[in-house]
Amino acid sequence: MPRIDNRGNLRGSAAALKGGSGISTRGARDFYAVSKHLKEAGQGGLRKEFHKTVRDAAKPLIPKVREAARAKGPKQGGLNEALAKKPLRVQTRTGAKTAGVRIVGTKVDPRINDLGRIQHPVFGRKPKVVQYDADLKGYFDDTLAKEAPAVQDAVVRAMVSYVRNLIRG
Repeated sequence: MPRIDNRGNLRGSAAALKGGSGISTRGARDFYAVSKHLKEAGQGGLRKEFHKTVRDAAKPLIPKVREAARAKGPKQGGLNEALAKKPLRVQTRTGAKTAGVRIVGTKVDPRINDLGRIQHPVFGRKPKVVQYDADLKGYFDDTLAKEAPAVQDAVVRAMVSYVRNLIRG
């Protein structure tokens, strides 16, 4: 499930959606092992390439989250477009318990996903207005849950292909 980090950013992990912790999910241990071995072997360049290959396999989730924001967000005033344009990125993590791929939304209020809470400026008012939209609840985590299996397969295929090419070369 997506969670909030210490800076208030929305973070979702495709690995955490299927089986609870990311370490028990298919491919996370292999990702950790390959990354660790490349680091220990002093192959920093190859390790960076490996991480990029895995990130590229997970990038199709970003447009899906943007589409969900456009579809579920309030269209009046362009709030759905503003939410869809917020920066999202794919991040790889290589900790022993956190190995995997995550979608990170910086500058996104996590309460939008959890409560459907939208805060926006209104002309002529100093404080921003807070509204709640039940349709917007779960736009981030529901989209990741729906699309995660296909992306997990793509990430595992990318890892296997990279390792095979590394062994051949």
